[in-house]
Amino acid sequence: MRRKYLLDANHLGAAVNPGSRIRDRLRAEHRAGCVFGTCVLVIGEVEAGFQQTPDPERNRRALRAVREYVRLWPITEAIARLYGTLFNDLRSRGRVLSLTDMFLAALCRQMNLTLLTTDRDFEALPDIRTENWLAEPTTPSA
Repeated sequence: MRRKYLLDANHLGAAVNPGSRIRDRLRAEHRAGCVFGTCVLVIGEVEAGFQQTPDPERNRRALRAVREYVRLWPITEAIARLYGTLFNDLRSRGRVLSLTDMFLAALCRQMNLTLLTTDRDFEALPDIRTENWLAEPTTPSA
């Protein structure tokens, strides 16, 4: 079975940087059969960062290059229902995650994905598998 990963904004944003080791790892893992994706909410967060740089269009071109091997997964009604479940579960436990993070968690649950993130807030959801490739060695697993 192919491994499937969902990229949070911290990983996708890092992959856009020229000479990024994370971009090289994503490309190598994709060639080895891994599937990568993100969602429009993450693209929005990355775009907000682009707009704070001297050359947003250069960053958008770099993102388009990364998107050649990072799919855009839709937010469906089923994922919206999972979002509602997550929201109410977290609220009942006095926990708060951002709207984007709850949608990422819902995508992970719906599609059985591993989330690539630096965000430790997902520890509140132990069934969500996370990995932080920005903190790990960047040697691809062939």
